[in-house]
Amino acid sequence: MDNKLNEDFSTVESLKKELNEKNKLIELFTNEKNESELLSFPWVGNLGQWYWLIDSNKVYFNEKKVSNLGYESSEIPAFVDFQFFTEKLHKDDYERVMNNMRNHLSGKTESYEVEYRIRTKDNCYKWYHDRGKITKRDEDGNPLIVSGIVFDISRSKKIEAELKEANFKLTQLLIHDDLTKIYNRRFLLEEIEKLLKLNDPKFSLILFDIDHFKLVNDKYGHDVGDKVLIEVCKVTNDIVSDNGYLCRFGGEEFIILLKNLSLKQSVDIAQKVRKGIEMFTFSKCERVTASFGVSTYEKGQDINKLIKTVDSLMFSAKSAGRNCVKF
Repeated sequence: MDNKLNEDFSTVESLKKELNEKNKLIELFTNEKNESELLSFPWVGNLGQWYWLIDSNKVYFNEKKVSNLGYESSEIPAFVDFQFFTEKLHKDDYERVMNNMRNHLSGKTESYEVEYRIRTKDNCYKWYHDRGKITKRDEDGNPLIVSGIVFDISRSKKIEAELKEANFKLTQLLIHDDLTKIYNRRFLLEEIEKLLKLNDPKFSLILFDIDHFKLVNDKYGHDVGDKVLIEVCKVTNDIVSDNGYLCRFGGEEFIILLKNLSLKQSVDIAQKVRKGIEMFTFSKCERVTASFGVSTYEKGQDINKLIKTVDSLMFSAKSAGRNCVKF
């Protein structure tokens, strides 16, 4: 009998507590000031509103917030606390979300607003945009209730990622040569502009041209000529990839941009590229060679003048019998 009374008493107390919490919510809705705050949110979340009663750590929410994660109503516990949701946060988002809420509760921010990934029942992740605000305080100003709205932004995040990927691909197309896939003249000039903004820019240019390339096209056809250009780029990139950028300057002309290397170091790299091309076994034609011009940038020098300098040096290499480096 005593056990039965104890159980009944416990049940009554539990119901009273539940009723008290619901009364707090009723007060929240009927309080004109709080209602105004709720309506002042700039958008309505498609997953509905939520209310966190801080003292009891209980969360009331639209069931769509959980059913959207793949859970049935029967799987939602009778008592849902704050941790029911936070334990499902992506590990890379957890601290950011927690700090966002802490900052609002401590008065550092006017509202709690954050985007995060939350785990679904089948262990995938959806993106939520959550916004909340303290809507009730006690006599001492301590927060009692945080009210908020949330919506699923997974689709917009997917579109955002696809747009970012598309923009990246477009950028790559703009700075790469269609045939050889190496950098183009646009990229070269943009990189030089970046270097010129440094206090003490140090770089060198190597311009080289494939010897007698017209004869390759005339003898074997343009398809073979294209293949030669691609293979020359592969040989060159294998040598210079750690030191600079290979760019197609036009036709069979290429420029290598080298950063922070002396003239001697740049000439050594040019010689390695020259020998690499000379010794390479091309797939569709016999031996191919190239002629090189090398120069370093002098502070205050006009870039067009620097390019003309390496171009003249390259033609000097042609006049000297080709397959050599002039600097």
